[in-house]
Amino acid sequence: MASTGYSQGSGAAQGITATEGGISHDDLKKQYLSYLETKNEEIKEQQDSRRYYHGAQWTAAQIKALNKRRQPVVTYNRIGRKINAIVGLLERQKSDPKGFPRTPKHEEGAEIATAVLRYVCDEQEWQSISLVSGLNGAVDGIGGVELLLEQGDNEDIEVGLEEVDPSSFFYDPRSLKADFSDARYMGISKWADIEDAIELAPDKEAEIRASVESGSDLTTNPDYENKWFSTSDNGRKIRIVDHWYRRGGKWHWSLYTGSVLLQSGESYLVDNKGRSECKYIMYSANVDHDGDRYGFIRNMKSSQDEVNQRRSKGLHLLNSRRMIIANGQASDVERIRAEAARPDGVIEYHPGTEPPQFDDAAKNAELTGQLQFLQDAKDEIENYGFNPALMGQGVQDMSGRAIALQQQAGVAELGPYLLAFRGWKLRVYRAIWNAVQQHWTSERWIRVTDDDQVAQFFAINQMQVGPDGMPALVNAIGSLDVDIIIDEGPDVINMQADAYDTLSIMATKGQQVPPQVLIELSPLAGSVKKKVLEILEQASQPSPEQQQAAALQMQGAQAEVQERQASAFLKQAQGQKALADAGTGGDQGPSEIDLAKALADIRQAQANTAKTVAETERTQVETALKPMEMANQQREQELAREERFAFKQADIDQAASLPV
Repeated sequence: MASTGYSQGSGAAQGITATEGGISHDDLKKQYLSYLETKNEEIKEQQDSRRYYHGAQWTAAQIKALNKRRQPVVTYNRIGRKINAIVGLLERQKSDPKGFPRTPKHEEGAEIATAVLRYVCDEQEWQSISLVSGLNGAVDGIGGVELLLEQGDNEDIEVGLEEVDPSSFFYDPRSLKADFSDARYMGISKWADIEDAIELAPDKEAEIRASVESGSDLTTNPDYENKWFSTSDNGRKIRIVDHWYRRGGKWHWSLYTGSVLLQSGESYLVDNKGRSECKYIMYSANVDHDGDRYGFIRNMKSSQDEVNQRRSKGLHLLNSRRMIIANGQASDVERIRAEAARPDGVIEYHPGTEPPQFDDAAKNAELTGQLQFLQDAKDEIENYGFNPALMGQGVQDMSGRAIALQQQAGVAELGPYLLAFRGWKLRVYRAIWNAVQQHWTSERWIRVTDDDQVAQFFAINQMQVGPDGMPALVNAIGSLDVDIIIDEGPDVINMQADAYDTLSIMATKGQQVPPQVLIELSPLAGSVKKKVLEILEQASQPSPEQQQAAALQMQGAQAEVQERQASAFLKQAQGQKALADAGTGGDQGPSEIDLAKALADIRQAQANTAKTVAETERTQVETALKPMEMANQQREQELAREERFAFKQADIDQAASLPV
């Protein structure tokens, strides 16, 4: 059923009972036909924009005329490059959904909301879906997703996302807001195989088979449908419309063909205030004065046409020459024309007649004018909305500040589009959270991927025994306070890359940056980071031989200290003995000279002892620092090796990115 696009979006496929009611089948068709009639010019512009993006920029009549005059058909698709650059900017500015509490008591709920949103986005490959929707908005002027509900493995509803093809999307033509909040109805319409339609409504098989090929009026006729029709089996096709509309303040849905109403019911999605929601979450890049929605190609189309046409005209001028020949002078004009266009051509003329004159001066002047206008057209496209500085072009000789100013100016011109795209992503995040709160009822485990080394999980809707001995739900999603602000947080990978670049520049300029920090922020795989960090940690520890040498050196220093202390004590004892002998040496007692000498010896011994202790302490400190100095030297060597490895890897990546 993948070809229909309705296997997950319909109510029956999601276990939701289809109910009769709402507006009639004829009224639904009138709404859709009203869109086709009112938005005919917008639909044609979307088709033309898709052709220009894919390089189909010449009409059949133009190609026929160029071939007739033997002028080359040249296409320089600068529009495609510009649009791809815009999508690249969206990828560079990617961010992760994050829940912020309005008050401190909502902090726990905000953390759970953040983890749940990132889990769903990772499961649905949100990064690629959002970029495809951004591309659709830039080209067609309309982009968005369809919020899907599908049966999970544990009898629980899973929340899914699928990008909407703008060529199949329709909406209320009276809607003027960029977020479609004022639209009364919207949906998609696609051709499908008859068997797929029967699977959606088995009880109406007879009516479906009777209406084969009906609904041909319910189409915007995109280019790819022509090829689809040519390869369909015996015309066994049917047009299916998934129509969502607002009635009585609530959203309803209906699935129908050109003549049969297959299913219908009330919306199974609600917002944070319990109001019903539409499953289509769309946005527009621009809305003009007529209410038509358009992308970037409208303002670049004329410049792109000029680039192609002037390039073709310039080549035609270079490949041809104009001649001036008297009437009746040349017997074979076409032969002379062919020879004049050849770089080694030979032109014969009869003796006594004037040779042909070439109008090269006028041709060169015309060629110069064509090339000047060609350059103006190319500059107009290059400087529109997304300047070359944002793509890293033309900034080789500019300072970092000048580059930043150029890039800020380029982003500023994309302001309305970026604001619409960001607002759409926030609406998608809120819709996911509301659907999770409504439909996640069973116990499940959510993986938190903030740490790439340790897998952390936490349970939601888990039954546990409470403090009162009664069973209670832990982290019940449906009962969490919804007073949470859903926003975008900075992308962790981009922040790490910026920090790594900054610290790498500091390290190259002589700043002491620990190698462990550079490894943690480097763009290496988690397993590689872990191995490198283990090697650095082992290198910082002294080897057994170094530890043994340091222990021997410490023992020698301690022995020397003990020897010096013993010598100092001996000298002090000798001084005290001399003083005692002087006090008991005779009747007349010691002389003043003997006492002064004894005191001087004692003071000298004490000074020598203090000096010895100081030298010993210095030796101990130097001995203790020796292993650390050796470890630091090893760290510096490892850092130098890592820098050489990083620079070599950068050279390899740069070489790999160059076009072959």
